[in-house]
Amino acid sequence: MALVLAISGDCQDGGHAARFRWLAWFLAASCLLGSSSRNLPAQSVDSLTWDDLRQKTPWVFLGDSNTFSGGYVAVLDAWLSEANAASSVELAGRPKLLNLGMSSETASGLSEVDHPFQRPCVHQRLTKVLRMTRPGVVFVCYGMNDGIYQPFSEATFGSYQQGIRKLAAEVRASGARLVILTPPIFEAEVVRQLGKLGPAKTGRYAYFAPAEEYDEVLSRQAQWCLQTDLGADAVIDIRRTLLDEKQRRLRSDPEFSYSKDGIHFGASAHRAIARQILLRLGAPAPLLDAEPRSAAIERATDNMRVLRDAYLSATGKNRPKLAAGWPVWYAEALVARANQALTHEERHEVSNE
Repeated sequence: MALVLAISGDCQDGGHAARFRWLAWFLAASCLLGSSSRNLPAQSVDSLTWDDLRQKTPWVFLGDSNTFSGGYVAVLDAWLSEANAASSVELAGRPKLLNLGMSSETASGLSEVDHPFQRPCVHQRLTKVLRMTRPGVVFVCYGMNDGIYQPFSEATFGSYQQGIRKLAAEVRASGARLVILTPPIFEAEVVRQLGKLGPAKTGRYAYFAPAEEYDEVLSRQAQWCLQTDLGADAVIDIRRTLLDEKQRRLRSDPEFSYSKDGIHFGASAHRAIARQILLRLGAPAPLLDAEPRSAAIERATDNMRVLRDAYLSATGKNRPKLAAGWPVWYAEALVARANQALTHEERHEVSNE
């Protein structure tokens, strides 16, 4: 069973309901522990880059609400699990994935005047996150909130650059590998259809009244990430991935969009991002071919939420209205036991398809 981002819609994830649904799966899965299981030999991976990264564990994901929601992280985790289940041998060195994204967060420290609370900044919690998780690889994805939904300005852009440089430097100083994901896209046409383009009646811009040209801000951010030496082991252009996939989808569906509000994208975007991460990191073809099923992604999403809420509670929440998590040791034990119980069942299901 997987443990991991649908980056979609609302910042909140249903807290207690999701936890109880997960516990129901856990209790059902525990019944399988009485059956015997085999110790399977390791499978080698021919890409040196992939071979190195997959053995550096855990992979820790930092970002805003599109990371917090967990879509692409969950798909990645389910993808790794499905590849194991579809193979006669286990993929050695499979990393643990930890989603520590935070809704509303920035790397810049900026916040709209009309935001309901001061936006959290990753630098308020980064040191504790790195010390507690001891990551092998850190994935970071910021930018959507960092322009605070205004037209481009050198001042806000400079704050973003400074925040990303500081973030990259601290991650590298921790000894972890660093993978930067470019900012995604802003879908102005969706917001236009909703009649919510800014400025608001106050004359100011905010997430609920964004500038029509806000995607230009994300484009500038993405180009800077790609062209600047930030000491990253990889910079993955998820913006280009999303733009290309959207153009392909629009040819058959002129009404296609990733999001319902221009900002928080749904399952199709998360899946495209997960695949691009695997491609860019040199994942082997057999793994790429083992695309995860919906049931595996759903289980991975629930696992991800259990661990996410536990680690966010332990490392310090810098945003109000977040669900309380289990103690980390308890969350880890729950997920480990559920994964052990479901390993044989998942392998049997995939092998019979």
